[in-house]
Amino acid sequence: MATYSKYIPKQQNQHNITEVRFMKLQGQVAIVTAAGRGIGKGIALALATEGARLVVNSFSEKTLANTVDAIKELGAEVISLSGDITDPLKMIALRDLALSEYGQIDILVNNVGAGPKQSEKPPEHELGLTASVWDGLYGQNLKPVVLMTEAVIPHMKQRKTGKVIHISSIAGRTSLSDKALNSFVHPAYGAMKAALISYTQTQAEMFGPFNINVNAVCPGIIYTDAWKSGAQNAVQNIPEYSGMDPREWFEGIAKGRYPDIFDRTPLRREQTVEDIGNAVIFLVSQDSMNITGQSLMVDGGMVKI
Repeated sequence: MATYSKYIPKQQNQHNITEVRFMKLQGQVAIVTAAGRGIGKGIALALATEGARLVVNSFSEKTLANTVDAIKELGAEVISLSGDITDPLKMIALRDLALSEYGQIDILVNNVGAGPKQSEKPPEHELGLTASVWDGLYGQNLKPVVLMTEAVIPHMKQRKTGKVIHISSIAGRTSLSDKALNSFVHPAYGAMKAALISYTQTQAEMFGPFNINVNAVCPGIIYTDAWKSGAQNAVQNIPEYSGMDPREWFEGIAKGRYPDIFDRTPLRREQTVEDIGNAVIFLVSQDSMNITGQSLMVDGGMVKI
């Protein structure tokens, strides 16, 4: 069952303020989906630091509560709604919650996305497993982004202002090696992220006349739960890495030690959720008012486009 909570920070006495910092998003309302951990949480905290009022969602009540607590510690205002954001009714509820509590939506960050999951038994025919995996990845990575955006866009069009950010992936901008595809990355994942980039460009054309910017951010090598799982699969399924510590293997990827799996990363370091949060802040602030339809690579230079 979904739960809803709201937090409004106490007003500070102006005489107790020792430092004044300009906040780029003061008073703006931002929805962040899948904000319970990893990249979504990092984005939510970055937005809160810049003065935004947050509307956050996560499937897990526990991880959502952790994000809400972290936002409160930053002194930002936040409301939350737990539940499955791939459910259209949950999307509508999240939008309506934002409008009922704050009266506006300035920013939408579609962070929902996941790799293939082994759920119900696939159909018992030769294409059953393939169809099940592709349908599942579509339902996790593309469809909820489209529907959540469609839920919010009419409000933004009416106000003639808005910023929409889709979290894509480097997998949507580059082909992956056979080792990666056979071990820990399904080709359908990259296909969905590439479709999301194309969708971003189309939306930018459609909604530009309404003063709505639509951009994508493509994270690179970040040790989130998804990459932890990928690293575990790699050391189990690729013979030459058998027995390696998954974290050590991941660090090797970030430092370009395995060019037969991933392209060399010029900066020789992994990225962080804070990097993605900073990229989002740039794209939703006035600093990027004339940037739309773009896909910002935050990958240490791995993908050359």
